Amino acid sequence: MTQARKRGVGPDKYKWNLGDLYPSQAAWARDLKMLRTETRAFVRRRGKMGQSAKQLAEGLERLYALTRRLYRLHVYAMRFHDQDARVTEGQALKDRIQKVATEVSSALSFVEPEILSISPKKLSTWLKSKRLKTYRHNIYNVTRRRAHILDSKQEELIARVGNLAAVPSDVYQTLSAVNLPYPEVKLRNVGRVTLTPPMYNRYRTLEDRGDRLRVFQAFWGLHDRFKEVFAALLSGVVSRDRYHADARGYPGDLQASLDNSHVPVSIYTNMIKQVRAGLPLLRRYLELRKDALGIADLGYHDLYASMVPAVKMEISYAEAQETVLQSLMPLGTEYTDALVRAYDQRWTDVYPTPGKRSGAYSSGDAYDVHPYVLLNYNDDYESMSTMTHEYGHALHSYFSNRSQPFHLADYPIFVAEVASTVNENLLRLHLVERESDRGRKTFLLSQHLENFRTTVFRQCMFAEFELKIHELAQSGEPLTADSLSELYLKLLREYYGEARGTVQIDPLYAVEWTFIPHFYYNFYMFQYTTSFIAATAIAARIHAGDTRARACYLKLLQAGGSRYPVQLLKAAGVDMRTATPYKQAFASMKQTLAEI
Repeated sequence: MTQARKRGVGPDKYKWNLGDLYPSQAAWARDLKMLRTETRAFVRRRGKMGQSAKQLAEGLERLYALTRRLYRLHVYAMRFHDQDARVTEGQALKDRIQKVATEVSSALSFVEPEILSISPKKLSTWLKSKRLKTYRHNIYNVTRRRAHILDSKQEELIARVGNLAAVPSDVYQTLSAVNLPYPEVKLRNVGRVTLTPPMYNRYRTLEDRGDRLRVFQAFWGLHDRFKEVFAALLSGVVSRDRYHADARGYPGDLQASLDNSHVPVSIYTNMIKQVRAGLPLLRRYLELRKDALGIADLGYHDLYASMVPAVKMEISYAEAQETVLQSLMPLGTEYTDALVRAYDQRWTDVYPTPGKRSGAYSSGDAYDVHPYVLLNYNDDYESMSTMTHEYGHALHSYFSNRSQPFHLADYPIFVAEVASTVNENLLRLHLVERESDRGRKTFLLSQHLENFRTTVFRQCMFAEFELKIHELAQSGEPLTADSLSELYLKLLREYYGEARGTVQIDPLYAVEWTFIPHFYYNFYMFQYTTSFIAATAIAARIHAGDTRARACYLKLLQAGGSRYPVQLLKAAGVDMRTATPYKQAFASMKQTLAEI
């Protein structure tokens, strides 16, 4: 497959089934109407939730019932939109649900201030009651942030800016999926192709170096032409984050973001420190890549080409399903049975189609249904690795939703990438262990090193860039296209060792920041790095048959948001506040370098 196929082509088994959420848009609209009715009824509780333990319990029960309905409505609207952003019906559904979400958030904004109005002594007594016991963790998560929660009127004002806050991300998604005039390029061994994001991801790996360079120049040349637009959008996101941090009295944007999950800022800064200390390993890998490719002047456009060019890892979706299933057997039959259910019940939208959102993701917010997975499967190893990654998220949501009540099911973002990366590691270990062909085994080992590059070092670089642009904005510096590109290029050259002659970075690639959607997610990306580090140790123990490690890990999946993320990982045997997990992970990277 070399081009995106039309959505109407191909069997339904390759398309997710939104009918599990709602049988029709009319049914969705009826449920939306019900949500609005229930929201108006809930508002009449204003001023009453602090009157008694009974009123507080009833209020929280109704609050989470409303949120549960909202999430399901949101999942349907967003999945409908993302399967083809060109369709006006999908655009309308997305617009409606985002506006309603803001209305609901505004209507519910009085809840936290009212909880805080209850004296700590009285609240402590109330929480001993059977009906309120289940909400202890949620209530404590409110009271610990007492200094940053405003009065009900101020909270309502903050909630009302939700639609405005979503504008930069919405415009970015529409621009990327619908409006960017993606270039057509003629490639020597392929012919003419249109470089949409999925096709860029596919053709940047080509064996022909000239073709790789043409792909990079065309794709990044387009983004360079639109960099001022992307700079305005990204500046808007940073302003949004600064507004919320200022309004809530946080000293910085990072503190405001991490406090929601109760993650210490020191974990973020420790990550940057530990990964920068590991940069000699990255450069050693890149020198190995030079030798393997026979390229003395290794360029940024050479980094995605296979180190073992003669090896063809073409993998159909059906083959990937079976391989992933086999690789996850160490997690036990309960886990693999759930994966088979996901395959059979059409949780996934598999192939790239025109207008479909790029990349891949899992959405587990529809508590009463099942998770949904978006892929842009390209019949290659990277696609299979992405597939098992997203199913890691999906099954994390599945087990969390099945094991926890709704109000405790939403697991912290900080552990969100652990489940996905454990799957990736188990797939790698499974394939390497069973591969007898020298070339293919070398390819698989090289992919482990490449995962270190893209998930540990690259994501850490993104996180450092994100932190620096927020700090620049906070100090009053404007975020222009030129200033963003200058900073990004500086970090690229530092991480990839250009001054040491390791990799040559063409200034054109300074605009890569325009392509990264996660810069719109408010300090999300550092968790790819921390999760990869944690997952490397967890997966190695599980694959080796450590039944205790497996049991602890499955408990993490089932725990949802019932505990804080640092506690969850520590119970699974990983303390991200220390240097130890990084040393263990980098030891794995050294071992792989030695094996190659």
